[in-house]
Amino acid sequence: MTRQIGVLLMFALVSFACSGRKAYGEENPGMKINRVDQVLYKCLTQNLPDDSLQNFKPFLDVLGKEIIFIGSTDSIGYYDRLRTYFSDPTLMGLYRDEQQQFSDISLTEKELDAGFSVLLDAFPQLKRPELYMHVSGLNQSVIVTDDLLSLSADKYLGKDYPLYQDHFYDYQLQQMTPDRIVPDYLLGFMLANFSFKGNEDVLLDKMLHEGRIRYILSRLIPERQIWEYVGYTKDQYLWCSDNQSRIWKSILEQQHLYTPDYLITAQYLKDAPSTTFLPKESPGRVGVWLGYQIIIAYMKQHPDTSLSELMNLTDYQEMLKQSKYKP
Repeated sequence: MTRQIGVLLMFALVSFACSGRKAYGEENPGMKINRVDQVLYKCLTQNLPDDSLQNFKPFLDVLGKEIIFIGSTDSIGYYDRLRTYFSDPTLMGLYRDEQQQFSDISLTEKELDAGFSVLLDAFPQLKRPELYMHVSGLNQSVIVTDDLLSLSADKYLGKDYPLYQDHFYDYQLQQMTPDRIVPDYLLGFMLANFSFKGNEDVLLDKMLHEGRIRYILSRLIPERQIWEYVGYTKDQYLWCSDNQSRIWKSILEQQHLYTPDYLITAQYLKDAPSTTFLPKESPGRVGVWLGYQIIIAYMKQHPDTSLSELMNLTDYQEMLKQSKYKP
């Protein structure tokens, strides 16, 4: 494992076209996470037969073909290659620590169940995903396919976890904590299912799309602190709040809000130590934070707007106007 691993986006997704969606009805038995990480660990440490993993073949296919590149489960020698991949002592140590950290995830499942209940009631066209938890060796954080949603728990062991120090930067470490698991499951699912409709090059369009997804997240897990919805620390959120007028004035003066420029727009939305064009004390992704503020303002002006109606809005300039956002 090298430093290069650390520059992977925390929300890189393996996503596939969604089809055959079914409504989330009252028959929901509760969101349970398929612990492929636990079963695979037992296979690795207790020499369980390959058949022990048969129930996880759909996930293992994605893991093998798209994440760790060892082929599909039907290919000859797949399970031998799977064992070899995890046989590295450092990786096995990581795996062992993940097993200890997440031996009991009942509270995580409870919060996910409540969040998905709200989400899938608001968007009945979405298909309820099969949830998994896996270990990738500090690789892909979230995997989303047509039928499943999985999170790599070895990337949520805490910002002070020793192995992370040589592979990730400080601004990434703050999001690698256990309390980010539920938000990242939900964000991963929404980002894969709520496609962006607008101009990719225009900052306003991208900000409001990202902002409304965080607003919906705040409705799914309302007991969280407000800074958690944008993946900030309390201090980062307060810096943005204290400098809100300054941020807005800077964007307008530099004509970044409406001018189509993909490279400029990306600087406001990417995960980074700070946001380009703003003071060095700023956190990264200020565009996401600002979009969230505008959506909050919009919903205060239009409290009867449903979550599905909010997601269907595509006239972003009109949304800004109607929000009456004035920092």
